[in-house]
Amino acid sequence: MNTLPNLFLFAAPRSGSTQLSAWLSSHPDIALPPIKEPNYFAREDFPPPDDPQLQRLLDVTNPLSPRARGNFALLSTIADYASLYDPIANTRWRLDASTSYLASTSAAAEIARTCPDARIITLTRDPVARAISHYGLARRTGRTRASLTSEIATERAHSGPPILRYLLRPSQQTAALARLRAVFPPERCLHIQFDTLITAPGSTLLCIARFLGIAPQGFDRSRIARNASALPRCPPLAHLLHRAGWHAPLRHALPPAAKAALRPLWFRNATPAISPQEHAMLTQLLEGA
Repeated sequence: MNTLPNLFLFAAPRSGSTQLSAWLSSHPDIALPPIKEPNYFAREDFPPPDDPQLQRLLDVTNPLSPRARGNFALLSTIADYASLYDPIANTRWRLDASTSYLASTSAAAEIARTCPDARIITLTRDPVARAISHYGLARRTGRTRASLTSEIATERAHSGPPILRYLLRPSQQTAALARLRAVFPPERCLHIQFDTLITAPGSTLLCIARFLGIAPQGFDRSRIARNASALPRCPPLAHLLHRAGWHAPLRHALPPAAKAALRPLWFRNATPAISPQEHAMLTQLLEGA
């Protein structure tokens, strides 16, 4: 069997894609594979397979394992990508919710060629708020200990794989939506904003049900899967675990009860301090994004 998805969530990172995916996959007519973000159509944006930075990015290092389950992996061949969807081949809508697609300059066109009958849901967020939230995630996971100013300077000077530019690039959503409109007719696209999703989830899911031609009562809104905001209590250790590539393996190895017990010891409820100058700089850089 050679099954491919026919529903794509083009979401900016930190715009609520984890929560929306949880609600979508709760519907009997929508299926999400064990890996939420296989990233196949943005594979050219990633570091080479032998680059250590690639392994530090991935939440799932062996996506073809029968036990693989998580958010972020990289499937680089169409056969491997299709095999991810074979077990859900009989579901009406098969979802790929890779957050790399919106910023990718090639994903929309390749999806239009490979999955020409696909439906697209786009999910965007205020560009500045999105970037600040993503910086908070990078601090939370140990990806960086640097200031926001330093991270922006690094990104602007960076010439490596596009996926590593996580602050400004994913916030440039106006150009991303234009790329989608160029290859998909409007009747196959539905646009949702983060604020609407959070403040009016019922009406948002009703719109999605109408867009997909499915029963609106099929969604289970009791599924809560928001990504928490927190900072590590020991940033140097968190950064070391990330740089060594141990963060994801340790998280997957721990049983849920152990993770719940360790979470308050490892994290503190806080967000990184953003100065007015940094906020103003982001606003200027992302004007019109």
